[in-house]
Amino acid sequence: MMSDFVDADVVIVGAGVLGTSLAYHLLQRRAGSVVVLDEGAPASATSGAGAGFVGLWGAGYADFFTGDDLTLEQYGIDFYRRLSADGADIDCKTNGNLFLGTNYTGWSKWVEPVLRHPLAPEGTRDLEPREVAALTGDVIPATSVCGGVLHPGGIQISAGRATRALAARVRDMGGEIRERTKATGLLTTDGAVTGVRTAGGPIRARSVVLACGAWSAELLRPFGYRPPLLRIVATRVISPPSGVPDTMPTVMVPDLFGLWLRSHRGGLTWGNGDGYSPSYDLDDTVGATSQPRFPELVERLSTKFGPELRKLVPVHDTSIGWWIQGIPCMTPDRRFLAGPVPDVGGLYFLGGDNEAGVTHGPGLGAMMADIVHGGGSNWVDPSPYRLDRFESGAFTTEREVAAAMPERR
Repeated sequence: MMSDFVDADVVIVGAGVLGTSLAYHLLQRRAGSVVVLDEGAPASATSGAGAGFVGLWGAGYADFFTGDDLTLEQYGIDFYRRLSADGADIDCKTNGNLFLGTNYTGWSKWVEPVLRHPLAPEGTRDLEPREVAALTGDVIPATSVCGGVLHPGGIQISAGRATRALAARVRDMGGEIRERTKATGLLTTDGAVTGVRTAGGPIRARSVVLACGAWSAELLRPFGYRPPLLRIVATRVISPPSGVPDTMPTVMVPDLFGLWLRSHRGGLTWGNGDGYSPSYDLDDTVGATSQPRFPELVERLSTKFGPELRKLVPVHDTSIGWWIQGIPCMTPDRRFLAGPVPDVGGLYFLGGDNEAGVTHGPGLGAMMADIVHGGGSNWVDPSPYRLDRFESGAFTTEREVAAAMPERR
């Protein structure tokens, strides 16, 4: 049985958007003392590489998300709006999310379902090509698309600034964030987790939450549990300033291999599937550092997709000024992992961001705080995110996770 002496009520491993959001909501619920550990600093890994667009993806754009996910998504939009209104410098822009089709096949397959979705938010509307041009400040001219759909309530933020703002709030609320403190293992007593080992010594806790994404498997290995995660290296490009207006919505173009782009300090930040790769197609250094460096993915993105992007955006600069990469983690059913680790007392897991961690982070943090502090959640059903929805040992390799992932219809 665990001793009554603990250094913290909850220790969270990982100071990305999921870990800092969880810490914030635990402190908001007066769940006791909270310590967040990170090998680097808040937002120094995948959260800092996030594109920062936040929207209602479950309303027709991503068919693997459901009404429960929409609840989390709306929570995230409202949360970041409040955070910005309270003075946090998170570069919040309330310009909406714009979904575009460059041809009628793409429109009918991916964009029209957003318009017709039964849970489409109020104010959703379809746009003629000339309206797309007007809304984007002619960044995307009418000749480049066949139409679009606007979700007016979507926002964009700086994912790194938002994560660091959450970390600052955690400290203001009495929580502790220990930077440059790597978790080297987990303490156990009678088979239950009772703390975390670090190079600076052990930290004893009543509960431990792993929110460290691609770096979680090593800590879980001694327990015989392998989280069903596929690590993806994702590239985000930032183009030089070229007069892109700050009023432009975030733009999603699914028929261009999942293109997304948004304004960024007078230029564009963008990416698509040509700049992505599963870990098993790269070398063994994936996950060895907080942010990977695979320039071959940038070269492929530039070579394969650069000409297509210039057709969509013919006037503004789309060259590669600089780039950054993160390691989002995908799950077999594209749903998140949030809850107790099966058969291990005192240990919880929050991850499987499915490249949507920034949008869902605040809501997942609130839901997980209810689970850790009170054993369940009343405002959103946590059962779809339970880890034990997958049989133990069902996925032994990342290739198996990739093979099970649903294709977008």
